[in-house]
Amino acid sequence: MAQQTPLITIGIVALNRAWIIDKVLLSIQNQTYPHSSLFILFVDGESKDGTAELVKQRLSTTDFQGYEVVVRKCSIPEGRNICLEKMRGELLLFWDSDVIMEPTAVSKLVETLKSENADVVTAGVNRVTVSCIDEIPDKLKNAKVELDEPCVEINMAGMGQTLLSEKVAHSVSFDPDLTIHEDSDFCLRVKEKGFKILLSKEVTVLDVNMNRVAHSDIYVDMPLKDALRAIGKKSRAQVYSHDFVSRPHGGIRFFSENKRYLFYLGYIPTIALSVYGLLTQNIYLILVFPVYALIFAGLQIRRRGAAKGFKAFLRSIVVGVPNALWVTYYCLKYSSKKDNRTKKECSS
Repeated sequence: MAQQTPLITIGIVALNRAWIIDKVLLSIQNQTYPHSSLFILFVDGESKDGTAELVKQRLSTTDFQGYEVVVRKCSIPEGRNICLEKMRGELLLFWDSDVIMEPTAVSKLVETLKSENADVVTAGVNRVTVSCIDEIPDKLKNAKVELDEPCVEINMAGMGQTLLSEKVAHSVSFDPDLTIHEDSDFCLRVKEKGFKILLSKEVTVLDVNMNRVAHSDIYVDMPLKDALRAIGKKSRAQVYSHDFVSRPHGGIRFFSENKRYLFYLGYIPTIALSVYGLLTQNIYLILVFPVYALIFAGLQIRRRGAAKGFKAFLRSIVVGVPNALWVTYYCLKYSSKKDNRTKKECSS
């Protein structure tokens, strides 16, 4: 049986995942897919918590076809490109470092890819929060799987639990300029090349988080040059990730789900009114922008504290306004043309 199954490289990109990496490797070890047809490629972005050492120790005692641990300072897209370059075999399965899958997951993904003649197959994700990692088995057991149809053709897939054919892996790479939305940009270019992406609804996957927080500081803490780098491409990928072209009233849906962009766009007329107020010496118009800005700054300071709140306010102008203009442009661009990349059910 092992000789009849394609060799799969499981590519994992990680940074400081010592808290869960044992469970992730155990989930891979528990896969029913023949282990002699699994090669593990682990890319560590120079973790400070001993993740790479722990992975080497665990993989040295497994029965996989082989493994390689690459320790190199890299971003997520750069790490994924390392997996593309170093993959062995016919298929590459991206497996995120906080993802747990059911034992039959790999087999099901391969079966779907072959039976549906697809190029990319991903699985739906159940995002869960646990207070300790011992809760993971029960969370996996109780996870819900939608079965209205076994799979559907889609435009965008997150790479956390996604199987790629060798053709895709050798044709498309991740854009290292993208500090966010790199998965959406990758899928956009995969679709532009005519490859077929499927979502399998028969596979149970958990994306595990230890603590739920009310907000994230990832975009606030990101260096400004990284936030502004390739902002047009990021905006295009973000609009694409919402499946804009195949959903009715996509622009309305996009802005209803991302209301902050409407606020960012509001900076433009409020600044214009305040400038006009200065020219005409109208105190009420002069105050329009300061009041508008003060509302946002106050909300951010209340949520994040004074330093990060003020930084978030400045980012909303320097990064938020151009980002909002770009996403508006792509919403208008996509709404002006028809596209046949709609969701389709797979054959039974």
